Amino acid sequence: MSVKNGMPYLENAVNSILNQSYKNFEFIIVDDASDDNTPNFLNIIKDNRVILIKNKKSLGLAASLNKSLRIAKGEYIARMDADDISLPNRIEIQVNFMNNHKTVDLCGTWVALIDQNNNKIGKIHYPISDKEIKKTLRKITPLIHPTWLIRSKVFHKLNGYNSDWDFVEDYEFLLRARKFKMANIPQELLLWRSVSSRRSKQDIQKMYLKNFQLKLKYFREGKLDLLYLPNLVRSFISTYLFPKKLKIYFNEKARLI
Repeated sequence: MSVKNGMPYLENAVNSILNQSYKNFEFIIVDDASDDNTPNFLNIIKDNRVILIKNKKSLGLAASLNKSLRIAKGEYIARMDADDISLPNRIEIQVNFMNNHKTVDLCGTWVALIDQNNNKIGKIHYPISDKEIKKTLRKITPLIHPTWLIRSKVFHKLNGYNSDWDFVEDYEFLLRARKFKMANIPQELLLWRSVSSRRSKQDIQKMYLKNFQLKLKYFREGKLDLLYLPNLVRSFISTYLFPKKLKIYFNEKARLI
């Protein structure tokens, strides 16, 4: 977990991991130079599974996650965001799934969407098979980032996240990881918070621009064929012609942020 000014949701997010039915883990939290009450809360956590890293200056999500990857010791790496809630058996279910499906390298889960008061307001059920996930990957990120559980060897083989693509670091990583097998567990194991303070809403203009630039890069390099061109055109139109409010509206309607 990387956190930048995570209050008031951070405590629920952290406790949802510490109270997992699966107990054998280290919980690496990177404080990305928060200036709210986040450091005070993190400093009072009394659990020897927690490893706290403090950035002297803000590095962004991708670079902060890479710092945690460099010291992680586990066979698997689980992702978690600072404003979401993992259901109590999330990690146990994902670990069992990966242990029973040795050919799968990365798995996500379905999610329920919640508002600032933890009320359920929607759900996201992405494809579960590797074939359909790779097909969906041509358009959007089909494995929701804070639900990932991934074999650590995959992160090491791909040298972690590329910090040049902050704001779309998960999408860029999955594009590089296409040779690995992916799956989604068809259970809502994470409560994904959809509020105005989410990074994807605060920085939606940057997110759209980075997303388009990433798709254009892969298209120019020949890693995406001509059938991808309509998606690229749609991405160009939404990036440069849609105002910020319209971007937020369409993303909310699609239940993507």
